[in-house]
Amino acid sequence: MVQRDSYGRVLRCVFRGVPMSTAHILAVTVCGAFAALGIWYARRRTDAESFHSATGSRGVITSATSLVALCAGTWVLSSPAETATWAGRTGLIGYALGSAAPLVILAFLGPALRRRHPDAPSIGLMARARWGAPAQLLVSGIALVYMSVYMAAELTAVGGAFIAVAGIDPWFITSLVAVTTLSYAAWGGLRATIFTDAVQFWFVLPLLVTAFAAAIAGMGGWQAANAPLAGSPLMEPLSAAGLGMGVCLMLAIPAANLFDQSQWQRVYACRDAATVRRAFLIAACAIAPIILAAGWFGLWYAGLGLTSGGNGAVFAIIAAKTPQWVALAVLALALLLVMSTLGSLANGIASVVAHDLASFRPGTTPQRRLAIGRWVTVGVALAALPVAAQQFSVTYVFLVADLLCAAAVVPVFAGLCGLRLPLRGLMVSCIAGLVAGGVCFPRTDLTTPIYDVRPLLHLPGELNAFLVSFGLAILVSLVVAVAWPRERRA
Repeated sequence: MVQRDSYGRVLRCVFRGVPMSTAHILAVTVCGAFAALGIWYARRRTDAESFHSATGSRGVITSATSLVALCAGTWVLSSPAETATWAGRTGLIGYALGSAAPLVILAFLGPALRRRHPDAPSIGLMARARWGAPAQLLVSGIALVYMSVYMAAELTAVGGAFIAVAGIDPWFITSLVAVTTLSYAAWGGLRATIFTDAVQFWFVLPLLVTAFAAAIAGMGGWQAANAPLAGSPLMEPLSAAGLGMGVCLMLAIPAANLFDQSQWQRVYACRDAATVRRAFLIAACAIAPIILAAGWFGLWYAGLGLTSGGNGAVFAIIAAKTPQWVALAVLALALLLVMSTLGSLANGIASVVAHDLASFRPGTTPQRRLAIGRWVTVGVALAALPVAAQQFSVTYVFLVADLLCAAAVVPVFAGLCGLRLPLRGLMVSCIAGLVAGGVCFPRTDLTTPIYDVRPLLHLPGELNAFLVSFGLAILVSLVVAVAWPRERRA
């Protein structure tokens, strides 16, 4: 079983600075305000097509800001800091680069696949056009698993934030966020979520900068804040733990994000290929410093001699070193981050289901697809609530889903880009990669693999277990895909 997050228990006595009633009022106000904004925008007529797509309708600024808001979910306040507490500065840099990498890849891959598949605005439809219905089921299944895990992780993170800072039951905050976000996402669809994401961005960035600056000021300045880290192994530029985890994240995060339908929706929503390139590159340049700033709290946390509950590092530093209003600002930030991501993920999942339904049952009316899309949007979000209430580890849950994507990313996208890989070769290479990476995937302690293949492969025993797992998943799937006999040209 996945370990539960410990920071809610370990640091709860520290985080009683924000009264529960104040936190409740803040949550209701922020969620209610953006629900009203989203409903106002969604009041215009929505049909089945515009619910799932906004093809060619968005410019650079709107696309870039909505992308940053989508990609910088509530996990930003937990997972990078947790990683930094044991992988150090190098691992954190790898996290930042890994988070920016898929946006850079999509800046160039997106226009290419959009030209190749102009009428297939989802990764599943692209796979169907390339290999047929079985490939669509495989790719859509991977996308649905990843986005569902992502959604549960987002709700888990915001629930953990309110547990830590104000002691609020996670059921209340996750239900509030889900209901208010779905009030406009399930009605207005993609266009409403892109609009609210773009607005939320202009609140997210100032709030994060404020929290970072306030923490530095509260610790006596940049030099004083980092003084406890002097000589720490966490600051070594070439530490084995940092390099191993950094490289692992640069493999895992791009692999997973390429199966995120909400990002492919934004590729098609951009006005043209030039807009895609500019918007995604701007978003990549924005997301990397956001990850670095949020993750640096983990280094400060470790510098204080704290080793457990690393994914609560942001809240620990804020609560201990800053005025109460800063803690409230961070709670508002957490709410904005989860709302910006949750609506897009729910709509992305609904888009995959609706497009698959249209493919396999072409007689389904547009009105029926619209209704199904709305109910799926509601259903997947509500299904994530009990998972989020259990407060599982955000980082570990992400990595499990990432492995599934890593095993499939090379065969799927190599085939979409021109590799003459037949359907059977696609299936076998994906399965082979998943088995190879899965047998040596670390257990919930994040270090001990299910089966240690490092001695068998003559690899150093200290080599990061996640890196071995993801590396084998990608390498084995690549070898099988390349070695598989090519399909004949038509």
